[in-house]
Amino acid sequence: MKSDVVIIGGGLAGLSTGALLAKQGKRVTVIEKGNQPGGRAYTYEEKGFTFNYGPHAMYIPESGILADVMARLGRPVPKCGYPDNMRAYWADGDRLAVMGAKPHQVLTTKLFSLGERMQVVKLMLALKSAKPATVAPGTTWREWVDAQTNAPAVRRFALALGTVNTYTRPSGELDAAWMLAHFKRVLFAKDFVGYMSGGWRSMYDVFIEELESNGGTLVTGTRIDRLEVADGRIVAAVTADARYEADAFVCTLPPQDAPALATDGSPLRTELQQWETLVDVRALCMDIGFSRKVRDNLALVFDIERDLYYSVHSFTTPDLAPATGQLLHAMAYLSPEEAADETLLAGRKAELVTGLDLHFPGWRDAIAVERTMPTAKVVGARQTPANRKNMVPLRAASVDNLYFAGDSRDIPYDLSLITLAAAMEVADAIGSASQAKPAAAIAGAAG
Repeated sequence: MKSDVVIIGGGLAGLSTGALLAKQGKRVTVIEKGNQPGGRAYTYEEKGFTFNYGPHAMYIPESGILADVMARLGRPVPKCGYPDNMRAYWADGDRLAVMGAKPHQVLTTKLFSLGERMQVVKLMLALKSAKPATVAPGTTWREWVDAQTNAPAVRRFALALGTVNTYTRPSGELDAAWMLAHFKRVLFAKDFVGYMSGGWRSMYDVFIEELESNGGTLVTGTRIDRLEVADGRIVAAVTADARYEADAFVCTLPPQDAPALATDGSPLRTELQQWETLVDVRALCMDIGFSRKVRDNLALVFDIERDLYYSVHSFTTPDLAPATGQLLHAMAYLSPEEAADETLLAGRKAELVTGLDLHFPGWRDAIAVERTMPTAKVVGARQTPANRKNMVPLRAASVDNLYFAGDSRDIPYDLSLITLAAAMEVADAIGSASQAKPAAAIAGAAG
């Protein structure tokens, strides 16, 4: 089978890249090892509840990268629900209070003392006016926060804000310049964070429709065993029973998995191995469908001390649950050590359940359906100063026609925004390369 482009992986990165390339007129084949497309964006229904794989917040959906992708495809942004800031609670020790988003709300929150409130306002102003390019290289988020305030409660809040925005525990290790750029992009936007009506399927179904309606092919249940290389170019992606030939190839696999595609000892294998040590971001997720409303006066609770998050997704986006029920997403953010150690992981789950008992009394009696993912992968690389020096580039150096898309790319965005930005970049690069071919061929003939 011969295509213009073969894309390895049918998750959000592969599907969005495939849709954009097919829209350009490329013959695209997307190959997904799972039986269903979507990858970590996969959505399914059970007993009337709509579940996503795990974390599925979309930042600035109407004014950011998602809107750009949908505009290229000529499609509207999927409908999103937005959490009510006056129903968003923060817990710190025995304090539980609404934080709000506007200055007058921050100044009246009971989460902090009067002096601490003034420090929070000062911190927010510093975030808004910060110039990430002037931050000294290697500065961590914790170091930047410590330079802004000496109030312990405000420092805890700032680090928690880092965690809830990046899913990274501990957030203090993140690169400060990158963190500031993220906050300036999303924190003060009207469409700060949204949850999609119908789940993320509402987004990736659009990508599948655009891919297939423009002549592309989606192959599921098929694993790529290796990439076949000849004369410095990939010529085929090989499965157990087929060869998929193309002019260009796009790898969307996590960097920890990609080296398995290349032959042992090959230049490509050596190149891919330099990124397999990138440390990813994990979370312990519990998604619970309730047969009744367990608590309907809040959108979310974030436990600052323990990095625990409880979001009543159906409060924000009602169609995710039956009218008489409720869908709760509970999450314990994980450090690398916690994700790798069964004892530490069990401790994190115990903390998460204790929070459920505290904030949602009687929740056990209302369970209609429950799903737990102990170490759900959120993104492929933590945005620490060390990792940011070694993120995955646009193109491979050892072969001429291999491109990379996904959330470990060297693009200054976060979470799914990296994936969508990478998809556009890859689509532009492949489109430009194919347009340049005729001119190069003519020049060669003239010589």
